[in-house]
Amino acid sequence: MSHVYRWHAQVTAGPEGPLVNDALLHLQQSDLDGACGLHCALMALMLFGLVDRHELARLGQSKARQSPLAHLWKNSTPHYFSGLRPRQLKALLKPYQGQLTCTLATDHPGPETAATVQADGVGLLAILHRDFAHWVLALGCGGEEDDPDRDTLLILDPSLPPIPLLPWNATLTVNASRSGLHRYVTVQGEYKVSVEEALLLRSRFDPLEFADD
Repeated sequence: MSHVYRWHAQVTAGPEGPLVNDALLHLQQSDLDGACGLHCALMALMLFGLVDRHELARLGQSKARQSPLAHLWKNSTPHYFSGLRPRQLKALLKPYQGQLTCTLATDHPGPETAATVQADGVGLLAILHRDFAHWVLALGCGGEEDDPDRDTLLILDPSLPPIPLLPWNATLTVNASRSGLHRYVTVQGEYKVSVEEALLLRSRFDPLEFADD
């Protein structure tokens, strides 16, 4: 049975991992911080063309201090090591409300994220395991033809290194098992996680097409 993978048209991949406009998309968090939500938000903004990777290196410069990115960065600082709750992360993106819609999904975050990704958006998912609580970015979908029960979200995880020539570095099943858990697969292993909530982002402008493979 053939597999089909679809991801955002702005994303390509090279030897160092996913790219947007020929710039590296993946932002690697450290082992010490709790800024996975911030990293996912910044990658989403890069994907929508609202932030350039080079801007991240100019945040301290005076000309950039009044930018939406500077406001986001300033408001995120108190949470850099403690992490962000879903509503805090949503508030962090308020400077971009004119360019993006931002919806919090609580009842069926997996399927709602899949629907958003298939409609030109992305999802920031709060996943929970007995050993960790974490944010990841969903930027595509994959699965087997004619078998929707095996559909997966293509995930870019800021705590893991990028995979050469792939736009993603992990996968997460769209639908939960009977026990309410999702299968999260990474190069470091497989985990059973719950998806607590998802922050769904879409552009307010013309929708973008997807790349198929």
